[in-house]
Amino acid sequence: MRKLTAMIVASTLALSSASFAFAAETTATPATDATTATQGKMLHHKGPQHMNPFAGLNLTEQQKTQMKEIMKDSGARPDRAAMKAQMDQMHNLVATDSFDEAKVKAQIDTITKAQSDRMLDRARAENKMYNLLTPEQKKQFNENYQQRAAKMEHMRDHKPGQEKSATAE
Repeated sequence: MRKLTAMIVASTLALSSASFAFAAETTATPATDATTATQGKMLHHKGPQHMNPFAGLNLTEQQKTQMKEIMKDSGARPDRAAMKAQMDQMHNLVATDSFDEAKVKAQIDTITKAQSDRMLDRARAENKMYNLLTPEQKKQFNENYQQRAAKMEHMRDHKPGQEKSATAE
């Protein structure tokens, strides 16, 4: 159970840092060449749009510029070296002959506090960007969210290796 908790914390930390890093690409202009369109993107997740809530909203150049400024002002980028050090410390606490629950709890608190701070910074920035949208873009933004949520629900319910039953559809 303790190893599971450590793995969950590690996974959450890694995913949150990745999503914040891709938020900077929110305002990138689409590439026209097929080779440049895929450079630097997470192809197995269908590019940064997978994690970019503002993708597909037909932003104006002014909105893009303002969003870039918001992202630039939204706080420092995650310190990957510090995050790795935190995860290495957690690993060291887990991979011992004697388990020190107090030290593990303290390390979990350190990791979750840093993660919470990053999430708060991101939410604050995304709210500022959301408020730059037109009413039509806000409607599309919310529709996109609902579609992503439904897709995630479907993915969560589907267990790999299981055949779809005839009653599922």
